[in-house]
Amino acid sequence: MDALVIGPAGGIADAVASALRRRGMPALRAIAADVADAERATWLLDEAVRPPLVVVVESAPYEIVHRLMGLTQADLVLVAEQRAATAGPRARPARSLLPRDEPGLTVVPLGRAGRRWFAPGARRREPLSAERAAAFVLKSAGAAVASG
Repeated sequence: MDALVIGPAGGIADAVASALRRRGMPALRAIAADVADAERATWLLDEAVRPPLVVVVESAPYEIVHRLMGLTQADLVLVAEQRAATAGPRARPARSLLPRDEPGLTVVPLGRAGRRWFAPGARRREPLSAERAAAFVLKSAGAAVASG
């Protein structure tokens, strides 16, 4: 496997995995329960043959990313979903502490309202479908995805 994508089914995680596969990067999909503890997370990483790229879609407090940071040397991409009432132009995601980018970790914040996402701080706040949000994530995580 070139990538492991962890996140809820039926949302942006599925779209990210599909986009990676279209780029020729085989990706294994998993859900949060698959990495519920260190033993399960280690098993999943081994099952995916220790991929060089791990994409995690989750909301605060970002437990999955913190758990994985101690278990893998892969490039981690955190898609930090922040709930908002709407995905309209005046929507603001709830305040939360986002992890900072650091070597081996790329953080891509995304506002979410139902089945639509939006890039916080963007001038044009067009709601994004899962596929467009996945493209935004991969573009934002460019170096990590290119090395994967």
